[in-house]
Amino acid sequence: MSKQNLLKTKIALVILGLCGLGAVSAPQDKTAPQKQQQSMKLLPVGETAPVWQLRDAEGRTHSLSEYRGKVVVMDFWATWCGLCKEVMPRMQKLYEKYQDKGVVVFGVNSWEKNDPVALMKKKRYSYGLLLKGEEIAAAYKVVSLPVVYIIGADGRVIYCHEGVEDKNLASLIEKYLREHNT
Repeated sequence: MSKQNLLKTKIALVILGLCGLGAVSAPQDKTAPQKQQQSMKLLPVGETAPVWQLRDAEGRTHSLSEYRGKVVVMDFWATWCGLCKEVMPRMQKLYEKYQDKGVVVFGVNSWEKNDPVALMKKKRYSYGLLLKGEEIAAAYKVVSLPVVYIIGADGRVIYCHEGVEDKNLASLIEKYLREHNT
C-alpha cells in the first residue's frame, strides 16, 4: 500500500472513530422497513434467547436447544466485515480456554459474499462455524456486524454487544460458571 493510500486509510479510520461507528451495517432485509431495522436494539440481558437451527460447513444441523445446560457464545460475522476480523481471534481464545468446560463457541456467518470456511481454515480458527446466520438475525435483532451474544446454560441472554468491544469475555464467562456451578 502506498504512503498516500495508507494516510487516507488512517484518516478514514479516525473519522469513523470520531463518529462512534462500532459496527458495520449488514445488508438490508428487503422484507423489513428500514426505519424499523434502524430502531431495533439487541435482546436484553435476561431475556430467553430465541430458538434456532443452523447448519455447519459439513451440513450438520445444530440447534440452540441441543446445547441447553452449556454456555453458548455466538459471534455474528462475515468475511467482508473488517471489524469482525478483530473479534474472531478472541472467539478462538475463548474456544481454546473453555471447550472442555461447558462452553460452546460459534461463529454465525451472515450475509456472506465469499467463502467463510476458507477464511476459518486460513486463520486456523477451530471453533464452530454456522452458516446462513441471516436466517436468525431478525430474531436476535442483528442489523449490523459484528454482534456477540452469550447465552447462559438456562437459555437466557447473559451478554450481548454490537461492534468491537474490549470487554474481557473470559472473566464474564468465569463469573457466570462460578455463580451457576455449570
